[in-house]
Amino acid sequence: MHHLVYTSSATLPFPEQELRRLLVQWRANNARLGVTGVLMYSDGDIMQVLEGESDRVHDLFDVIAADVRHQGVTKIADGPVRERAFADWSMRFRAVDIADFQRHVEQLRDAPNHASDLAPLLEAFMAPEAW
Repeated sequence: MHHLVYTSSATLPFPEQELRRLLVQWRANNARLGVTGVLMYSDGDIMQVLEGESDRVHDLFDVIAADVRHQGVTKIADGPVRERAFADWSMRFRAVDIADFQRHVEQLRDAPNHASDLAPLLEAFMAPEAW
């Protein structure tokens, strides 16, 4: 099992209605690929955790990195993990304020390749406002 975490900025901010429409497509694609994870969004800033077989995760990341809707795509974690931290979610989504976003990114940068490092992020996605 492998995970990859990246950050990027949207070239144009996504309105909520557009995000909801795109999430339907992205979730279906992730389910087809056997990829799970989460997407955090804050006023154009993006952080995503992708989990699955290494080749599929890297192929999906290559597609994301080439997408013109992203700029400044930066990996902050890329490595093997014992198990999925987000096994039940093809792509859980949460919009957060900038302070929460930055806090979660910093936590992952401090120790990026351990599933236990994702525990605070997992707790954030258990909140009722995640979708």
